[in-house]
Amino acid sequence: MKQCLIYFLKYYVFWLAIMLLQKPLFMLSQHAQLGDVQALDWLRVIAHAFPLDLSVASYIMVLFGLLLTASFFAPARIVARIGDIYTYVLLLVTVAVFGTDIGVFPSWGFHPDKTLFIYLASPKEVLACAPWYVWVFGIAAMLLVWLLLCLAYRRWMRGLDVMPVQETWPKRCGYTFAMFLITGALFLPIRGSVTTSTMNTGRVYFSDNQLLNQSAINPIFNIIESMSVQPFDTQRYTYMPTEEAEQIVAELLPPTSAPQKVLTCDRPNIIFFILESFSQNAWNAMPCLRQLAGEGIYFSQVAASSFRTDRGVVAALSGFPGQPTSSLMVVPGKTKNLPQLGKSLLAEGYQLKFWYGGDEDFTSMRSYLIDGGFVERVSDHSFPVSQRLSKWGVPDHVLLPLAADEIAHRSTSAPTLDVILTLSSHEPFEVPTTDRFHDLYLNSIAYTDSCLGAFVDTLRRSPQWSNILLVFVADHGYPYPYDVQNHEPRRYAIPVVWAGGAVAEHHEITTLCSQIDIVPTLLSQMDIDRSEYWFAKDILDSTAVPFAFYSFNDGFGMLTSQDTVVIDAKADQCIIGQEGETETRARAFMQRVMETIEKL
Repeated sequence: MKQCLIYFLKYYVFWLAIMLLQKPLFMLSQHAQLGDVQALDWLRVIAHAFPLDLSVASYIMVLFGLLLTASFFAPARIVARIGDIYTYVLLLVTVAVFGTDIGVFPSWGFHPDKTLFIYLASPKEVLACAPWYVWVFGIAAMLLVWLLLCLAYRRWMRGLDVMPVQETWPKRCGYTFAMFLITGALFLPIRGSVTTSTMNTGRVYFSDNQLLNQSAINPIFNIIESMSVQPFDTQRYTYMPTEEAEQIVAELLPPTSAPQKVLTCDRPNIIFFILESFSQNAWNAMPCLRQLAGEGIYFSQVAASSFRTDRGVVAALSGFPGQPTSSLMVVPGKTKNLPQLGKSLLAEGYQLKFWYGGDEDFTSMRSYLIDGGFVERVSDHSFPVSQRLSKWGVPDHVLLPLAADEIAHRSTSAPTLDVILTLSSHEPFEVPTTDRFHDLYLNSIAYTDSCLGAFVDTLRRSPQWSNILLVFVADHGYPYPYDVQNHEPRRYAIPVVWAGGAVAEHHEITTLCSQIDIVPTLLSQMDIDRSEYWFAKDILDSTAVPFAFYSFNDGFGMLTSQDTVVIDAKADQCIIGQEGETETRARAFMQRVMETIEKL
């Protein structure tokens, strides 16, 4: 029994050491964003991370403890081999999770969660996120680390015999019962307490530097926790009675008055661009869009609703806010009940077409588009393999001229809506031209911007120009400059521009607003009912309350003309701003979004 306990404890220490080592490795990988932190901060991260690390190690120990419990009656050699295989597999999974975490955190701004499995369902798109040599180097490095850890395990556990020698059956039964109790005691570090509060990632938060808090989160626990949360967990975001939340949101979205008219016609031919990763912070890399902003309507105070394309497309076309821990687009049973620009205009006699150079089945986008009336669609399979020149599909300089040529030469008398989703400014930012900026992200933005310029030049020469409205809106922002953290408001700043012959004259609209407000504002200009866009306002309505709402991984923020509040839902606390009216409004808004999703 003594040897068995030593084996148990040494195995526990082995896994705790691995969990502990992950923290400084993660912090080293994020040193640029961490900035000037003190040596004490590194120790504080490790100390505050210990409960989560202990919980994850305890999860691992449960099966190992049960294996040891069985060892008093099973052949020692078989028990040892099963233990080795169990350890090697878990080490491989652990290295893969930790390595992926280090790789994706800089662009995601949060640790991998169950969202990762949604993307893994489309391996082509996952592989497109980085150049091939990054994948090769990353996988080779992880395999090397795995082999080193396997060797360390063999050396650390060497020489221990867990099988009691020549013990009587009663003693073996007693030992079995004792090991079963010890294994059962792992429930405490797994759960974290004996009270109603259970272990959660919010427990490790200790600093006003959010990256230090993120450094203390165990990525494996983060995945386990996210898998245990319902896709749309209303209870998690319930802060007050529903009636109170409804009243607060109603005050944010008062009845509409007559908006300022900025278009020359009621039924323009609309070309609605959703621009991949176009951050307001990269405005200097968009000379063509800047020129169009100077000619048309420039909305300069717009916040993206969320941080991924699947959320951004729904926000842009359906005027529905993004969610912190889930994606509405991947649930067709709910998205079919959403309003959508295509549906609204189809009822007005518009002809619809969707243009995208990538895979329309990624994150169930096809079903969303079909529900929105986009029967006619262009995607990567509409092109020969020779034109699918980027990892994500057909680059913008191939897609946009095709769309421009068709739109410029249409002869239909019905008004048209074309939605164009760009893709070349997606990671890994590999574009045909590399001479505009040394920074890969800025260079990709400048490349797509030049494609937009050529697109617009083609349409300017067409007879339809006087009746064309171009709408440009980003799907989401991007963490640029690179010290921007995922929860910060500037991470969500995006440009929105209306241009084309249907725009009466230049205006800069400085009203604080959101990506979800674009479609309702457009419909108001066309005198089309927008009442089903429940959470959005008409930006050009003089009575509109200036505010913007966004969500990030398990958190949300609200910007108003008075102040800004950002709330981390894991810790259930303000990480920017103070408790007060804006904080209450933000909580009410988030609650009503989740309650509405539950009823869709």
